[in-house]
Amino acid sequence: MDMEIPVIDLEGLNGDAAERTQTMARLHQACKDWGFFWVDSHGVDAALMEEVKCFVYGHYDDQLEDKFYASGLAKDLLQAAVPDLEDSNKPVSDQVDWESAYFIRHHPNNNVADFPEILPPSREVLDTYIAQMVSLAERLAECMSLNLGLDCARIKDTFAPPFVGTKFAMYPACPRPDLVWGLRAHTDAGGIILLLQDDVVGGLEFFRGDREWVPVGPTKGSRIFVNIGDQVEVMSGGVYRSVLHRVAAGSEGRRLSVATFYNPGMDAVVAAPVTAVVQLYPGAYRFGDYLDYYQGTKFADKAARFQAVKELFG
Repeated sequence: MDMEIPVIDLEGLNGDAAERTQTMARLHQACKDWGFFWVDSHGVDAALMEEVKCFVYGHYDDQLEDKFYASGLAKDLLQAAVPDLEDSNKPVSDQVDWESAYFIRHHPNNNVADFPEILPPSREVLDTYIAQMVSLAERLAECMSLNLGLDCARIKDTFAPPFVGTKFAMYPACPRPDLVWGLRAHTDAGGIILLLQDDVVGGLEFFRGDREWVPVGPTKGSRIFVNIGDQVEVMSGGVYRSVLHRVAAGSEGRRLSVATFYNPGMDAVVAAPVTAVVQLYPGAYRFGDYLDYYQGTKFADKAARFQAVKELFG
């Protein structure tokens, strides 16, 4: 199933006219029919990607693992793993996820100083990595804009100055994966999401159309996984769609996930095409207002969220 997910080799954008046209067409098809895809030849240094992975593993081992297993959720599931206990099949709250995660803002304001345990050498690695990821996001934004019949800078200009942040997550081996999700199903609020993930342990799943959940296997080589957020769906009038995704908890191994979000700035004004506003999508609204509403509806129905934002702000 994983092999069916589109793989876009961005080297084709540097080729002759025929190669560029073919690559743009493949990208458009992937955005339109899937909403998620892999990219090769993306311009992010492979050795740098490995350094980021090493940082995440080390930071989790040194700073987060003990805290995670001391949490109420971990204690409940460890207890539930004992088969002779009466409450071994007691349901776990559906309001929690089996993940250890933190979020670092990069632009326009960097908050890495809030993590004093992250030392200068690691900060330099992250800064270099994020600069390359932003370049990739801007390149994809340009291609998406052109494929939608917009001027090449439409998405980038709408987002400017963009909000860029990264969620660093670890999904440890779970003693009772039948009782909890690693991360519950949701769409992403923002624009373009770039994922550096585990190259051994899977668990990520995306919902394609009204068909089925598609497993996203471990990363192959130095590919980066891309998915579309709610704001690109709005700007495209539904030509491109953000897609439900979730992470299954696993009983073996631990899964690394580094998701970088290239989003509109908080004061950016996002709007659907006029012809789409009369349908599902809201008119002009401030992204910060959308994000505030999203915080309480992240795991709820997306269409209902669009309708509420339309009534409240758009």
